[in-house]
Amino acid sequence: MNEIHDWYQKGLTMKLVPIALLLFLAGFLALGWIGVEDRSAKEKVTPEIVAKPEIRLLDKEGAGKLYQVGSWTVCVMEGTPAEMGFQHGKLLAGHIQGMVQKRYMVRALLGRGYTMKYINEQAARMERHFPAEYIAEMHGIVKGLRAAGVEDIGYEHLRACVVVAEIQHRAPGSPPGCTNFAVFGKWTKDGRLLHGRNLDWNIQGQAQDDAVILVWRPKNGKPFMMVGWAGCIGSVSGMNASGITIGEMTSSSPDETFDGLPLFLTMRLVLEKASTLEEAVKIIREEPRTLGWNYVVGDGTIPDARALEVDAETCEVFAPMDTKEENETGHTPLQDAVRRTNHPCGGAMLKKIAGMYAKKMGIDLESWEKARPLVKAFITQGNSWQRYAWLGEQIQTMPEGIDVKEAVELLANGPVKCGATLHSWVFDPKNHAAYVANAGTNPVRTASERPYVRIDLEKWFE
Repeated sequence: MNEIHDWYQKGLTMKLVPIALLLFLAGFLALGWIGVEDRSAKEKVTPEIVAKPEIRLLDKEGAGKLYQVGSWTVCVMEGTPAEMGFQHGKLLAGHIQGMVQKRYMVRALLGRGYTMKYINEQAARMERHFPAEYIAEMHGIVKGLRAAGVEDIGYEHLRACVVVAEIQHRAPGSPPGCTNFAVFGKWTKDGRLLHGRNLDWNIQGQAQDDAVILVWRPKNGKPFMMVGWAGCIGSVSGMNASGITIGEMTSSSPDETFDGLPLFLTMRLVLEKASTLEEAVKIIREEPRTLGWNYVVGDGTIPDARALEVDAETCEVFAPMDTKEENETGHTPLQDAVRRTNHPCGGAMLKKIAGMYAKKMGIDLESWEKARPLVKAFITQGNSWQRYAWLGEQIQTMPEGIDVKEAVELLANGPVKCGATLHSWVFDPKNHAAYVANAGTNPVRTASERPYVRIDLEKWFE
């Protein structure tokens, strides 16, 4: 009940809080939207940007190449799905062993009580929706591992890697969540789109030790990249050669299932297939979905961006200045920008969740119009809303003032800053560049306090 105590400290006396509101609040506390973590930086932080990192070729396998770009490992794969998988497995064998057998999968999954039996059962449900070429690519990774002398990692381990977001959805002990924004037009110095994102997740599981920037150059296909991990053929952050960018945030809904395409592969599919913002939105809308997620999708060519709030049944799409981003529930859309954190801003998803908890607690909300003030009362107490609101305020103080430095500062300050950010980035699709920071291990350190390394994708996106 610390959160309710905080309300009292802020001047909202307990006797003025209706019992219905307290019961309603308890339900939303279970979603993790309302937290007590103090994310406010005491002084403004300006992270280091490594604009010209040293680039070294580490290894080659067929058309695939492994590079060191500053502090980042970059794996560039080229060819058919099976060929790209083989290159991935052979070049990153040591990191895949670390990911699967020593670090993240052991610490964050098996070490938290998840069993391989449970993981495999749920993964098998999602696998029914895997494109055949993705299955071929994972089998290619296994063959690459065998060529590297690794005999005890198989297809099921790699399948588990791509469903980890579903398995650990709202995992106990995780930070409140992630932040995404895309700005362009009136807010950036030359009007181009910049997309920023913090992945706030478990940095004690040491996934950062096996983080890799993966670049795919598929035969007869579109080059694309994802900020991900060794052994994973998808991720939660990426950009393609057509200027499409994408990032996600965990959200919640009563309409959730494991019978759909997992998040990692949905996001990869967008990058692999979409050449326009419209095509990217269409893929998310039409593919079978699993759980509650928010997305920010950008298009550096137009430029423009959309926010999406989805679950297994609903996909609500928001443009800049979209009236569905309701003022009545404490939300303010912006011109030439979209932003999201870990709660829905539109009435469709909010109404679902409000109805779920109201029914469980026997509260008669009567109508959505009457429910809105109640919803606004608890949302605006939460860390997720505080990040959303702070971003809006900060963006509006910088007309024509945001470039990469300012975008990085938005990720490293105020309530957006988090002590458990696994990776943080700003994508600059017009210039085919990504500025990416990875969490540290020794000592454990949040990503936004570490250098943002510029990854020049121009030659790999040709």
